[in-house]
Amino acid sequence: MARVAVLAMLLAMVLVLALLPMPARANSVFASGGLGEPELEENARLRALGGAGVAEHGASDFSLVNPASIAEAQHLILEASLLAARRNVSTLHFGDETASETTFPSVRLVVRLPGAWILGGSFLHGTNGQFGLVRPESTGAPSVVEVDGRGGITYVRATLAKGLGPSLRLGVDFDVIGGSYHEEWERDFTDPGLETARDTIDVTWDRLGRWRVGAQIVRPHWTIGGVYETERRLTLTERERTAASDIRTTGIPLVIPSGFAAGFQISPGGGARLVGQYRRQNWSEESLTSDLVSFRPLVRYSVGIERPGNRGARSTLGRLPLRIGATYLNWPDLLPPVGALDITGGSAKIDEWSVSLGSGLRTKDGGGAIDFSLEGGQRGAKEELGASETFFRLGLSLRVSDETWR
Repeated sequence: MARVAVLAMLLAMVLVLALLPMPARANSVFASGGLGEPELEENARLRALGGAGVAEHGASDFSLVNPASIAEAQHLILEASLLAARRNVSTLHFGDETASETTFPSVRLVVRLPGAWILGGSFLHGTNGQFGLVRPESTGAPSVVEVDGRGGITYVRATLAKGLGPSLRLGVDFDVIGGSYHEEWERDFTDPGLETARDTIDVTWDRLGRWRVGAQIVRPHWTIGGVYETERRLTLTERERTAASDIRTTGIPLVIPSGFAAGFQISPGGGARLVGQYRRQNWSEESLTSDLVSFRPLVRYSVGIERPGNRGARSTLGRLPLRIGATYLNWPDLLPPVGALDITGGSAKIDEWSVSLGSGLRTKDGGGAIDFSLEGGQRGAKEELGASETFFRLGLSLRVSDETWR
């Protein structure tokens, strides 16, 4: 009962923290002008393995990338994740800055239905557009410009999955694409005779859905998995407000592109695992017409190794599982290069790499767990974009099932 109480208390803490207001200065400096920072929606266990979850399966282990991964679930399961990050931004002209933030990447509920059908519901972030910038401006009258942004793309997801025979798992997701973007610009002039200029930009779209289908072939010592996600066209509405005007523009097309993921899991024996994944979303120049950003395909390479804990080990560390992973990510956003105001003269890419490690604890029934991950990495090139970032992220995931309470 003590372990159950701890799990319940920690889960409550995660849910409470998720509802608290986020810090004003947060997220990547590269989130401005584009879609925002691409989010890895997986739990801490899979984050520690580089996010390679497309071949994940089991009674209580599953992935948010592949809808087929929940096909073996045996009980009602609730899982929530919390992600705390700290980043250092190094710039060519404005020195170094440090920022911290806390985000809530995903929450999921899984229910086993009659006939061995598995139903899942989840909420997750696709991109995080929150950022804060304070910069001196010398164009025209000297001033200080402060920009605060928030929002991003979110998904409300329903999942249905089923195992067919001993080896085949199938699943389907229906995503409702939500979210919005909001920016507040404030220009404070050095001359006290000039009034502070303020304006806001809001971008919204219709809440429409798309389909994702996934499959797994599960064998005793290996598993392969794959997912395909369909394209969805959205219509944007942009509203720009200043002291003197209120301009609303509708009918701007945004294409959420098709994509796919494929990966493997190899289990040589003793519970050890080697996992790998390739994921691609086909963003392109046709995804959105803008002078501030262009697009290329989002590509993520992930690999990880897991060593199971030895319950007979004398040391505490020996009894805990060990997970190590690595990720290489190509952001879809192509931003103006250093010194440019828009992309008419070219654009610069954002590449990111990270390494991760983690561990966790499970309840005796296997349905409940506390997992954590620690990631460190770098993104951006100062010579091309005028800034680069070094980041560290701490992930915490809590999972409880109906068996945990017994």
